[in-house]
Amino acid sequence: MKSLSYLIFVLSFISCAIDITPPKIVSYSPTHNAVVQSSCPVTICFSKSMDKDKTQRAFILLYGEFGDSSIKGNFAWSNDDTVMTFTPELPLNNGYYRLIIEKNACDTHGNTLITQHISNFTIGLDTIPPEIQSLQPADCSENVPLNTLITVVFSEPMDTSSVEKNIRFTPSIDYTCTWNDAHTVLTITPYTPLLFNTWYQMEIAKCQDISHNTMIQTVTSRFRTGNEYIRPLITGLYTTSIQQNMAQNQNFTVYEGANINDEIIITFNEPIDTSSITRAFVIYPQNSWDAYWENANQTCIIRFQQSLEANTRYEIRINTNLKDVAQNTLLNDLCVFIVTNGNLSTIPTITQLQCMAQEQRILTPSNVNDLGDEFNANNTYEFTVQFSIPMLRNTVPDNIKIQCLYGEQPEISGSINQFRWIDTQTLKLTIAAIEGGNVYKLTFKGGANGIKSINGISMQDDVWYIFYFHPVD
Repeated sequence: MKSLSYLIFVLSFISCAIDITPPKIVSYSPTHNAVVQSSCPVTICFSKSMDKDKTQRAFILLYGEFGDSSIKGNFAWSNDDTVMTFTPELPLNNGYYRLIIEKNACDTHGNTLITQHISNFTIGLDTIPPEIQSLQPADCSENVPLNTLITVVFSEPMDTSSVEKNIRFTPSIDYTCTWNDAHTVLTITPYTPLLFNTWYQMEIAKCQDISHNTMIQTVTSRFRTGNEYIRPLITGLYTTSIQQNMAQNQNFTVYEGANINDEIIITFNEPIDTSSITRAFVIYPQNSWDAYWENANQTCIIRFQQSLEANTRYEIRINTNLKDVAQNTLLNDLCVFIVTNGNLSTIPTITQLQCMAQEQRILTPSNVNDLGDEFNANNTYEFTVQFSIPMLRNTVPDNIKIQCLYGEQPEISGSINQFRWIDTQTLKLTIAAIEGGNVYKLTFKGGANGIKSINGISMQDDVWYIFYFHPVD
């Protein structure tokens, strides 16, 4: 009997010394099915002091009607570790929340909850996620103008900043956003026209309404720009002097017979975006030019600001920067060569210089010419200049010079007294102050500012003649 009494005493002592009572959730906030107008912490009151680490790990707060995201935050304890407060890292969005305390939450003696706790609450009076009611251009649209405006209509007023930062275009574009007063209609205006014949994709995701409800689904729209996809063709390429259609032959063909004042005429099969010719037309060696359009922008006339160089080969190229009005580009470059050696672009030359002395003497350029004995008492002689083509007379007087190189009387340097034209190609010069024994140089100046033909073409280089007469005692 004494042994049994002792055993009962020991068991009674053990039961009084060890706590085996499970903890309970006395209260929690927000309460089940509560509607809270704004974000707030979550508070759980337990019946006993809790093991903080295990209890925190048993805490779960899910967002969304389907619990598709878990909320992170920080814990704080009070009232002898019987009250746990959870503060979210970020303010909670409007919507549905589910609070779960797993069964393994335990007190300081290791006693766990008897059952799992599950409750729901809602933040915000408006918990309906927004939707996109319409989107223009609609998905799979084609023939979209390059200067189109993109319009998005939402089902309710939106948080405009959340919308604008969650729009993506592929390929990317720069644009501005404008909203209607109700913040339900967004208009997107690209800074520059969209690319021609290009598929764009617009994606809108994670946008929120003014109650911070988030769109459930990402909305995507693909559309294709341009309303006509036929490339332009060059149907004709001519110069004023070359009437053969240079667009019909192979690239890099050489065409002779152009003239320095020619215009370039280009014809197309359809109206052209006239601004594109600025980058599409290339001439080398370079020369400044202006473009003039005719025939409803199907004919382009290129006029050069300065005459081309005579007897020069020019590369004429029309490249794929050329576009029609629908922004289709030329498929391939067209490249030809023209040579400015036409009848109106002949470089003038001096075919003969003759001195009317005691007998006719023909002078050789760049050599010393012996013209025999001086015979004219007043030291005046007549020279006849024969040019290869008709000349521009007013360019001659300032570009013919006589000078004494050396001799017994170098101060007698020669002077041109008269210019007399026999015809457009023949000039008679009367040169005075020519002293026998002196060596003279007669120079005809060429180059850009030299003697020119009636077509404005300069003699290519200076031409000079050296001559002398023998003195007569």
